[in-house]
Amino acid sequence: MTIQPDIEALISETRQYEFVDGLRDLQMAAMMAFFGILIWFGLTPTGMRSFVLMILYLKDTFGSWATRLISLSVYFLLLVAFLVGSFWMMRALRRKWLWRESGWVKPLRMQVPGRVNILAAAIFLSGIAVSITLLIAGKVDESFVLRMLWAATGWCFGFTLLGMGREIGLMRYVRLGAVGGIASTILLFLPLSFGQAAILLNGAWALALGITGAIALRGSSTAIRQVNHGR
Repeated sequence: MTIQPDIEALISETRQYEFVDGLRDLQMAAMMAFFGILIWFGLTPTGMRSFVLMILYLKDTFGSWATRLISLSVYFLLLVAFLVGSFWMMRALRRKWLWRESGWVKPLRMQVPGRVNILAAAIFLSGIAVSITLLIAGKVDESFVLRMLWAATGWCFGFTLLGMGREIGLMRYVRLGAVGGIASTILLFLPLSFGQAAILLNGAWALALGITGAIALRGSSTAIRQVNHGR
């Protein structure tokens, strides 16, 4: 008697394959930490002075027409360089160590369903709309709106993680997205500047993702050692 495989279970297991080793968690943690520090530093007196000096240098070198384009391109290029470098590093680690025996699976380009991205964007825009409405009504001040930018970003990211976790059947993302998204609300009630809120939010997400990634990577490493010793 031939036992038919559970196709849905195989699809779910294959989609989880890219995430079970924890490297994607560590990638997101590093990205959160890097850009959180970058934004915070850019809003300090030293950072703003460095930015102004860079703008003046670009203006003298390329002219005023290119100043804005180049200065904005710097952040975009940093993001691209970070993503390309991190994906290359993950690919190398998996081919030489984590996936050497189990085989290679090419990750999907879009792991998050479109409806999840749309709802996450709606959550972010709704938070901003509520803060602006409260500001117009005189219930809050301008700093509340600035903190809402980061709180809504936390809601948006948490919802995206939750949606992706449900889509691929990975419960650690569901739990992390729910807890992290709700915890982001705390930013609204803390007397923080825009830069301080940025580094607190990004730092908290980086810490949480770093912990989940390290735990998952340790589990994968243990499983690989057990397989090797069992030969």
